[in-house]
Amino acid sequence: LHEDLSSQSNPCFSFFAFSLIDGYISIVMDTETQKKFPTDLLLTSSSGELWRMVRIGGQPLGFDECGIVAQIAGPLATADISAYYISTFNFDHALV
Repeated sequence: LHEDLSSQSNPCFSFFAFSLIDGYISIVMDTETQKKFPTDLLLTSSSGELWRMVRIGGQPLGFDECGIVAQIAGPLATADISAYYISTFNFDHALV
């Protein structure tokens, strides 16, 4: 799902994350990717709420960086805003 963002005027990008923990599967994806699945295949949030994704930093943060999640989660928790943090090898993302 990688796309070259430098040639696009729209800063949106495709995103798909798959997790399998203790036999439970979680899938996080953008709405355009979700439209590619049959409508009765996925169990989605019953509230219909949509989350916004924020890419943390403009480049990979590396393993030496500390406290990044705390710097983001603290103010969001104080404001009673739910957050979901996803970290990959290249980038970190916060869904709020």
